[in-house]
Amino acid sequence: MRTVTYERSGRTNTGAQALRLEGMKHLKVLEQGEVVSERDLTGAEIQRLGPLFEQASRAPAPVVMVPQAGGPDGLAVTLAFEDEESPRVRIAAERLPAQGAGPLYDALLEELDRLLTTELHARAPRRAHAVLPHQLREEEQ
Repeated sequence: MRTVTYERSGRTNTGAQALRLEGMKHLKVLEQGEVVSERDLTGAEIQRLGPLFEQASRAPAPVVMVPQAGGPDGLAVTLAFEDEESPRVRIAAERLPAQGAGPLYDALLEELDRLLTTELHARAPRRAHAVLPHQLREEEQ
């Protein structure tokens, strides 16, 4: 299995976030091109992702897709195999996980997005915090 990169960027992110799978064995999480964490894939992850990647690698690479950027108010998602000249998928999306690349790629994008979100959350958990009206201004007198 080759190296595959899934990247998402857009209005909800300050920079590009990416997931790189190396040989269906090793996972790297990148933010703005810098590796922020890495680990080996678990058996369950290999079972979920393996068949999807196998089908995708056997499928012919799609005709060069018009690269769509997410724009200032949107999201962009890219799926690329390292040894191919152009990305397999590059689409603009209204929300994540991205849809519209066909049933095989939509399922793969959904799994990769879930994995990337889980990894980023494990690294820096986000918790909701309510701000009460009286906390907005300390001194209002």
